[in-house]
Amino acid sequence: VSMDGTVIVDTLHPQAAGKPSPKLRLLEKAERSQYGETTGVVFLDEQPFQMVVVPLLIPFQDAWVCVGFRIDDAFAKVLQQDTHSHVSLLRADTGKGWAVLASTLPAQARERLPNALTEQPWREGETGTFDLASEAYISLVAPLSDAETQRVVVVLQRSLEEALAPYTRLRVVLGALFAFGALLSVIGAVLIARMVTRPVLKLAAGARRIEQGDYLQTVDIDQRDEIGDLARAFSSMGKGLAERDRVRSLLGKVVSPAIAEMLLSKEIELGGEEREVSILFSDLRNFTSLCENRSSQEILALLNRYLTQMSAVVEDHGGVIDKYVGDSVMALFGAPLHHGDDAARATSTALGMHAALNDLNEDFANRGWPRLEIGVGINTARVVAGNMGSPTRMNYTVIGDGVNLASRLEQLCKHYAVPIVISETTQVAAAGFVYRELDRVCVKGKTEVVNIYQPLGRPDDLAPAVLEELARYHEALAMYRARDWEGAQARLQALHTAAPDCRLYLLYLDRAKAFQLEPPPLDWDGSFIFDEK
Repeated sequence: VSMDGTVIVDTLHPQAAGKPSPKLRLLEKAERSQYGETTGVVFLDEQPFQMVVVPLLIPFQDAWVCVGFRIDDAFAKVLQQDTHSHVSLLRADTGKGWAVLASTLPAQARERLPNALTEQPWREGETGTFDLASEAYISLVAPLSDAETQRVVVVLQRSLEEALAPYTRLRVVLGALFAFGALLSVIGAVLIARMVTRPVLKLAAGARRIEQGDYLQTVDIDQRDEIGDLARAFSSMGKGLAERDRVRSLLGKVVSPAIAEMLLSKEIELGGEEREVSILFSDLRNFTSLCENRSSQEILALLNRYLTQMSAVVEDHGGVIDKYVGDSVMALFGAPLHHGDDAARATSTALGMHAALNDLNEDFANRGWPRLEIGVGINTARVVAGNMGSPTRMNYTVIGDGVNLASRLEQLCKHYAVPIVISETTQVAAAGFVYRELDRVCVKGKTEVVNIYQPLGRPDDLAPAVLEELARYHEALAMYRARDWEGAQARLQALHTAAPDCRLYLLYLDRAKAFQLEPPPLDWDGSFIFDEK
């Protein structure tokens, strides 16, 4: 039978060639099976046939081969010889009970068998006993197939005396048919494997190489089919991944890796959102004078060595380098990544930058380079974070009044001669450090008074003498703000005598002497107003 269901040749009905096959339902069942094979009972000319349908492969399927055995008494006798048992084949007619199609039983037992199937208990595939014509038969009822809408079963029976005789030959016949179909399937699988499996294995090996980062390897499959197209697309994909990896690497060097990852993971567009961010500004002291009488190559090498070390400290604490402005560094903690303890991370970064600078200065001394000093300012505030600029060129950054304040605090490091100045919002958010309150100030361009502090380190990292000196300083500061000028001067003088290099003590000592001569107004809150940056 051809693939469209037309009879090519029929030994039962030679005149049926070229006509639609009456076994279309069985062919459809074969198409749905795993190996393209099936068996079943088909009624032709009102006669039952046991049909076996297998595909004709050359090597691809070209037609169906349908082999049929007429189910009649002669067929039953053949089965009887193979099974050494009586064989009966019965059809279940809807509403009419069972009808014998073929049987080797004696006539009386043959007539009694349909009623026995109806009246006596039995289960398919299980051995039971039927009483037929006053003789007991050990019986095995098995379904043969569904013949269109009719059920067909085969009943193997032996008298009780012959129950122990061999009865497995029928299974051998059915097994041979199955083996024949399996053999045809294996042959087809081998042919398909030559065209499909080997190229697929090559593609799998290429995928493993790409997984290992070898993007430039190509998969050469010289086939003009879907697998060949897939191989060419696979090679193009590898080149695209190599290009993307190169872009990611370059982008990670131009901007912070965290910002680069954010830019690559979603569509880039202008705009931003309000976020609480800790902004850190650092700047080299007297960098202009350091550049005098030095070549540009030496200055660039010094600056790159310094910025590399400072950037590493920032990134080790989860910060993001926003930009470099000459020798200045602007870093963000809380944008684009939020950690929950960003203020503490920023404070630790500032302390770490000064520790790293000490090691760096030792290396600079060996190179004959000058010693570097930096100032760091930190402020924690709600700012707008996002992509700023134009549709053709943009920069991820933060803007807002809190950013300006962080820059001003960095500049105050010079005035107070301290390495780090942070705002009160940062000091409150990063409570795990010991702080020295520096002042209550109003910076240039602002009207709001801000308390500023200097972080000294973790409590366990500070010597008792440092903590004692800090306590005496805070007592002097409290007297200063309470207008106890003489008491403040006495304590500040003692602190200055013990630490003459601390400019902060001298600054407050000068202020106390000036206020003793000319007291501030009655509404003075202890703040100091800066008219210059």
